[in-house]
Amino acid sequence: LTTTTALQSLSLLNNDFMLKQAGYFAKRVEADAGAAADDQVNRAFNLAFGREPTDEERNRCAPLVEKLGLTALCRVLLNANEFVHID
Repeated sequence: LTTTTALQSLSLLNNDFMLKQAGYFAKRVEADAGAAADDQVNRAFNLAFGREPTDEERNRCAPLVEKLGLTALCRVLLNANEFVHID
C-alpha cells in the first residue's frame, strides 16, 4: 500500500534538491519550446508525463507560467502523483 501524506508533499515541494531540479527542468523546457507559455506547457507535460496536457490543464498552467514563471510549473509537475508514482 502506498500513501502520500501532506508532509511528504511539502517536503518534496520545498526540498533544495527538487528546487534545483525544477530549475534545470525549466531551462530544458525553455530551450526546447521557446518563450511561448502554451508551448512550454506542452513540452513540460510531454517530458514529465509522456503525454500532452488536457485543455483544462493547459488553460490552468499557461497563466501560472505567465504569472510565476516556468520553474513554478516544473515544481508542480515534479511533485504530481502522475510523476512520482508509476501505475
